[in-house]
Amino acid sequence: METSSIVGTSIVFDDAYTGVEKYGRIDRVFGDDAVVRIISKSEAGQNPRRVTMKPDARIVASTGGTGLVN
Repeated sequence: METSSIVGTSIVFDDAYTGVEKYGRIDRVFGDDAVVRIISKSEAGQNPRRVTMKPDARIVASTGGTGLVN
């Protein structure tokens, strides 16, 4: 899929660290990575695309599983 076709897409996902459902809009794509801006449920519209987020294994390993970096 071309990256230009997914920029601006509304998505719904479970936060990789907290498990809380969040809504976002894809602002930019760099290879396999995307910059997602968090938006409200109403901004996401009727049918946001469901995606699965996974934490970066390198960050999880270096932070003892929290994924929180200062």
